[in-house]
Amino acid sequence: MFLKTHHFILFHFRGMDSFGRVWDLRTGRCIWFLNGHQNSVLTICFSPNGYQLATGSADNTVKVWDLRRQKCEYTISVHTNLVSRVLFEKTNGEYLVTTSYDNSLKVWSHPGWTPIQTLCGHSGKVMGADISNDDKYIATASFDRTFKLWSPES
Repeated sequence: MFLKTHHFILFHFRGMDSFGRVWDLRTGRCIWFLNGHQNSVLTICFSPNGYQLATGSADNTVKVWDLRRQKCEYTISVHTNLVSRVLFEKTNGEYLVTTSYDNSLKVWSHPGWTPIQTLCGHSGKVMGADISNDDKYIATASFDRTFKLWSPES
């Protein structure tokens, strides 16, 4: 995954490693190992401002990393199965969306990444999600063979 506003790239071996690597594209050097998950890193997302990175793992946790200080700022441990997707809202990154194989979608608010909403409606594992460009809707896809469109504001 590339970070548009900076010269960094994040690379990880999907399904094999519990850590990621951040590379500086100008020098070609690995500048940081994201080490902290206890199981495979399955999903990643850069914040719109480029200063934070969220990772989701098969250890059922989400970690929010500070790229400037090169450390984990927050660990979110509320899903009861692996985290399948992490997404920052696209405008300013004040909200984080997580989906899981526990059939749920959760919305978190910054500062502090506190839970503000849990959306349940799938009868199967939530495999993926995306946020609309205007940040008003969240789309999810599930192993239950359904696609759902959510409006978290309502």
